[in-house]
Amino acid sequence: MARLPAGHFGMELLQTMALAGHEQLIAVQDSASGLRAWIALHHTRRGPAYGGIRVWSYRNEDEAALDALRLAQAMTFKCVLAGIPGGGGKTVVLADHLRDRREAVHALGRAIEGLGGVYRAGPDAGFDEHDQRHLAESTQWVAHFHDGVLRPAEEATAEGALWGISAALKHVGMDSLHGVRISLQGLGAVGLALARRLLAEGAEVFGSDLKVAACAHAREIGVQLLDPTEVLRAEVDVLVPCALGGVLHELSIPRIGARIVAPVANNALASAELAGSLHQRGVLYLPDFVINAGALIEGAGYESTGRTDWTEEIQGIGQTVAALLADADARGVTPMQAAASRASAILESEAARQPEPAQS
Repeated sequence: MARLPAGHFGMELLQTMALAGHEQLIAVQDSASGLRAWIALHHTRRGPAYGGIRVWSYRNEDEAALDALRLAQAMTFKCVLAGIPGGGGKTVVLADHLRDRREAVHALGRAIEGLGGVYRAGPDAGFDEHDQRHLAESTQWVAHFHDGVLRPAEEATAEGALWGISAALKHVGMDSLHGVRISLQGLGAVGLALARRLLAEGAEVFGSDLKVAACAHAREIGVQLLDPTEVLRAEVDVLVPCALGGVLHELSIPRIGARIVAPVANNALASAELAGSLHQRGVLYLPDFVINAGALIEGAGYESTGRTDWTEEIQGIGQTVAALLADADARGVTPMQAAASRASAILESEAARQPEPAQS
């Protein structure tokens, strides 16, 4: 995965995009509602660009744009490795400027509709069910929102993550989830869905969240609560970041007490290079864009075929994880490097097979 620089873009925005092969970065604003957003499209040549809408408090517009670019690139890799005929996109909304949220979502929907279907938007952090319904009022291009036809996206994501975690445990010699100690950072929709599945398999599940209601719900189903300041350093077999990205950085990585880190959150690493720091510490890091692909597989699959049961394909996430871990061991690289190189090789192979444009 190409490294995108931190800091302010200034006049180097196009160079920043060129480093990772992004196609477009679209600024969207609506003064009446307070909407300020970026739509990043990384790859649209193998199908529509899939990617969620994130509503978050960013320090500035540059930080928001960089987040959109990073997330869009990861979505392309997610599509490629999951076998989805599509690429990556992402929308980030600067939450602190919103004045009329419903009208802002409507304005964003009109912008997405204006792209003609090249971008299929789904939910991400800060974009709730009400937002999804309001978005569907102004655009038809809402991925994994079919009003009762499909299960909630978090269930598909959790199912895929379970298969990925199981594959990683087998890789280190643990053939069952029974008795495995797993810590979840974040007990929102995905975290709770994953907790239920882990508990059903006999795992000992710990977790933390800043929201009191989420903690109360988790306690009710059997999650043992941890203080948010202790969740990263907990002595467990698997740590699963389920909240926002960037939680694994130079200061937090030395405190990690888990043997395996399996992020369901997008871009859990502050930068891709930090996968090497985890590797040096003997921590097995699973690329987030591999194990959190369940909702993408189910939503994009239903959109293209009308089929609602994608259990077999989601189970394939475990097979992909197993293959990447074996490849990483054989080549002496990190799983992140193995995943990125595999995705890049597929994209390069596809590009080589495309016919040359006709000469005028």
